[in-house]
Amino acid sequence: MNRKAITVGAAAAALALALTACGSDSGKSTTSGSTGSTGSGGSTATIASKLILGGPPEFKTRTDGVPGLQKNYGVVFSGYKVLDTGGPVTVTALKNGQVDAADLFTTDPSIAANGFVILQDPKNNFAAQNVLPLISKAKATDGVTKVLNGISAKLDTAGLGAILTKVQNDKQDPDAVAKQWLKDQGLDAAGTDAAGVTLTVGSANFPESVVLAQIYAEALKDHGATVSTKLNIGAREVYVPGLKDGSIDLIPEYNGSILQYLDKNATATSSDDVYAALQKALPPNLVVLDQSKAQDSDAIVVTKATADKYGLTSIADLAKTQ
Repeated sequence: MNRKAITVGAAAAALALALTACGSDSGKSTTSGSTGSTGSGGSTATIASKLILGGPPEFKTRTDGVPGLQKNYGVVFSGYKVLDTGGPVTVTALKNGQVDAADLFTTDPSIAANGFVILQDPKNNFAAQNVLPLISKAKATDGVTKVLNGISAKLDTAGLGAILTKVQNDKQDPDAVAKQWLKDQGLDAAGTDAAGVTLTVGSANFPESVVLAQIYAEALKDHGATVSTKLNIGAREVYVPGLKDGSIDLIPEYNGSILQYLDKNATATSSDDVYAALQKALPPNLVVLDQSKAQDSDAIVVTKATADKYGLTSIADLAKTQ
């Protein structure tokens, strides 16, 4: 999951472009053996061969994009329409039927808002992207670890999506959302587990990372830590050096993305395998704590009408003949 911050101006311009063209069509797939043929014996075409997929330009060639769908599931769509990176252009195209399936992020508020259906990925085409704390080993005391692991135990994908909806759609203050989430989960009680520890909590420059950082910060404050924040720092190229040099002590991360950043040759995809590989790839002064069930990864998404029409619950269903 390579989350990118989208400025209001860029999003508006992209949306305007979508309303007139809504991306470019890559044409019909001609891969043999996947779409089948139609003859006197009846149709052997797959469901995917009747549908158009939409997503960002790189998804057409990415290992876990169009090639991965074909390799892992035998899924070949009738065409590919180039859109934006999980943004308003993609959402609009899916809503309006200009594409039948789309690459979106699992916590995108538009999924719930529009009743879209995320197709399950049982073969882990998309590497796991579980949220977890990345922290300086020196600051990962037993008390701090207890507080942060308590957050991970309560955080799931649906809950993360609800949090993000409040921040992005409802324009609520991330710190207020963080405090309310901790209260709702029964994690706001005062304690002394982190007393005497001073930490700087950072975040990347997108809303989800910011609110997760605020959750970590507020929980640690509740348990006696002295906490400052450095929010919207930027990409990993900026904040990972900060973690290494001690100017940042803690940041929310995604296990698959940080593993790929640290080890370009990593091949792990499942949550457990990614977590194990990540622990080996970390610099010696850093440690990851418990990973949550919450994931923000790429997903193939369809409308409810499309899911109902073809009986879709999994990416594998797209390879069925009909």
